[in-house]
Amino acid sequence: MTQSENPNKDLGANAALFSTSSPSLEQYYCERLENVRQKLPEAARLLKDAGVVRVEIFYDGCGDSGQIERISYFNTNCKMMDLPGKVTITEEALLDLFYDLLEVRHAGWENNDGAFGEFEWDLVSDTLAQSHSERYVECDTTEHEGI
Repeated sequence: MTQSENPNKDLGANAALFSTSSPSLEQYYCERLENVRQKLPEAARLLKDAGVVRVEIFYDGCGDSGQIERISYFNTNCKMMDLPGKVTITEEALLDLFYDLLEVRHAGWENNDGAFGEFEWDLVSDTLAQSHSERYVECDTTEHEGI
């Protein structure tokens, strides 16, 4: 999550993340990434104010659909927390941010055999790590003619 002093400068550096033949699609990805950069720090502040020190977000997709399966919140004792009523950011707003980040980094993650993974967001050290695994079908074909 750590941001540079000038996040707009970084957009050019991340152009390879969403290099497409469609200028409008590239603009869409730039806007999604900027949305995450603008809103994630405030989300972190709100979660920390509620006593959250770590967040884990798990996602899975295939067959042209996918979803974030669960978000888990942890306190300083590494115990899961239940947040309803303790934080002003909604889980839906948090989901939107992570869907945006996932789409920017791995567009089409839900298509065909799909992909799965997790984000680990450490609010104390201000880091956000992602582990992403893509599924694919591998074929090993052997052909023979004659004896």
